Amino acid sequence: MTYFPNTLRSFTLVEILPGPFTTQAKEARIQKEVRENYETYFARAAKTRMWAPHKLQERQEMAKYGHMVSDNTKEILLGFLAVESFVDDYVFAGINGAGDSLTTKSLYIQWGWEERRHGQTFRHSLIDSGLYTQEFIDKFLEECREYEWTFTEQTGYEEAPLIAAAYAIFQERQTRWNYTHVRSILWEEYGSPVDSQGKRINPAISGAIRYPEMDEGAHEANFTNIVKIYMKYFPDRALDALLKVSTHYTMPVVQIPNGDEFVKAVLAAGLGNPRDVINEIMNPSIQRMGLQDRGSLRRAVRNFRSMPENAVVHPEGKPVEGIVPDEDTKVYTMLTTGEFVLDNPSD
Repeated sequence: MTYFPNTLRSFTLVEILPGPFTTQAKEARIQKEVRENYETYFARAAKTRMWAPHKLQERQEMAKYGHMVSDNTKEILLGFLAVESFVDDYVFAGINGAGDSLTTKSLYIQWGWEERRHGQTFRHSLIDSGLYTQEFIDKFLEECREYEWTFTEQTGYEEAPLIAAAYAIFQERQTRWNYTHVRSILWEEYGSPVDSQGKRINPAISGAIRYPEMDEGAHEANFTNIVKIYMKYFPDRALDALLKVSTHYTMPVVQIPNGDEFVKAVLAAGLGNPRDVINEIMNPSIQRMGLQDRGSLRRAVRNFRSMPENAVVHPEGKPVEGIVPDEDTKVYTMLTTGEFVLDNPSD
């Protein structure tokens, strides 16, 4: 059961604190700001993304368009269902890595509730379109449950709030990107339908995918905000986490019954192109942190090692927020190239 409060407590999004901070004080501030971020996210989700898979109007159109779906797209949709079916493993990994943070645990519970809708959407789509029978899908999902996904096996690192959020930025963005492209493929297979004004319309599965696609965009923004909070107080940790997960990044690797067919179908559709992963997924995510690309990220991690302890860092063009450094604290601008420049070096 998901609880939606009637009202949310008012709070100050940015509270100015003098520095320097102890590690304990910084960690307390992170928890406070992550909680505020979660409350904002939760309130927005309750207002703008309260949809239910079984109530989607697009389901009424699926039988009409089902015969137009190609075998390749059919295999991709089945693979999407399989990957989304591991949502419990993804949620448990987040909760287990949350430590004592009730806010992080709550976030993953909410995130998991939203993610569960995606698998249900693909299940309804495949059955309603006549692509697979309910009996086939039930057996398929039962076989999927024989495998357990773990964050450690996926990334090589133990679960922890920061590195999990860093990985989720890339993963959520690529999932949204994949759904956007498959939605376009379906639209073309449906005959490229438009309305009387010539505006593109997305019926049946191509319309239903918009809802998981919308969720994934919100999830990407949420995890990006969390990593930015860490960047404010522990820039070295945040940069290091981004570098670790980006160096060997892949989408969730799971054992699924149609694994070989799914990979072939994904490659045939142009979804597994490494160049796209770098240019459309990784670099834009890194740019939101104030850096140009993966090369700049590696340079920033390397350069930070020579920075003085407790240095305050802010991205180029963005002032320090929420922190008032004292006269002994060094403040640096992080350039998009990964270099650091001391602010007011003559002071």
